[in-house]
Amino acid sequence: MTTDAAALDSVGNLARPSGEALRVLVVDDSEAIRMFMRSKLTALAGGNYDLHVETAPSGEAAITCCATNPYDLVFMDVVMPGMGGLEACRQIKAAHALRVAMVSSLRAPEDHAAAHQAGCDNYLAKPVKDADLSAVLRLTSLSKLTARR
Repeated sequence: MTTDAAALDSVGNLARPSGEALRVLVVDDSEAIRMFMRSKLTALAGGNYDLHVETAPSGEAAITCCATNPYDLVFMDVVMPGMGGLEACRQIKAAHALRVAMVSSLRAPEDHAAAHQAGCDNYLAKPVKDADLSAVLRLTSLSKLTARR
């Protein structure tokens, strides 16, 4: 896989083409976590990405949002009331071509395996590290950029 040099910034991070936002949905039943993730992702994007972040409070709301908006990436909590993140991930991945990163305090190997069986692309343990969030943003951006070619 090759990337045009113009698509990389001075430190090798993938830069988003102007006018084409990376669309992200953050799904968590905690409003505080949704707002924290929105703020953190915006800060991490810096000048490297044109980032548009929306939030949803539940798995059901995430499915509705994904049906009406063209997201590139969903950060999804695993444990939520009503429809949990695993079922929401299954339904979203069955209907849409996008990256889903599960975010959870569950750390057992079987929890990781269940998330990957549900179709997630990444599994991030809470508290999420900045480097992990940045890596998922870079992977999503690179995937979107190369898919356009």
